[in-house]
Amino acid sequence: MSPTSPRPVVVIRVFAFDAAGRMLLLRRANSEYGDGQWCLPGGKLDYGDTPEGTVDKELAEETSLAAKDVSFLFYQNSPPIAAGKMHCLNLYFRCTALGTVTLNEESSGFAWLSMQEALDRKPIFGAVEAIRRLLAQAA
Repeated sequence: MSPTSPRPVVVIRVFAFDAAGRMLLLRRANSEYGDGQWCLPGGKLDYGDTPEGTVDKELAEETSLAAKDVSFLFYQNSPPIAAGKMHCLNLYFRCTALGTVTLNEESSGFAWLSMQEALDRKPIFGAVEAIRRLLAQAA
């Protein structure tokens, strides 16, 4: 679907936590969108896939990690920031990540961080607002 599509794109965003309770951020690479910036793992929901299946698929594709105990958190509407840009409906999920990180070509680095440390990296695609929301829910 092109960025100029008149329909929103459903995107799955993943809060992947390790055994120590740290969340995973990825540094984007080889992309026209946010190259060099930090983001949560995730990707577009493909036709016929389930959101939970997309959590598993995207986490495995981007990091080689397995997702355990996947649960839905909330959604976030991200209207286009300018004419012709993509309108995303972000579905946020939480999971425990198992395994060792091996990055694909979409990322140049990764970090396991506390939520506050993650905020300090100013992750893109609505992640700052999402992290703040998750912190507020935990309070």
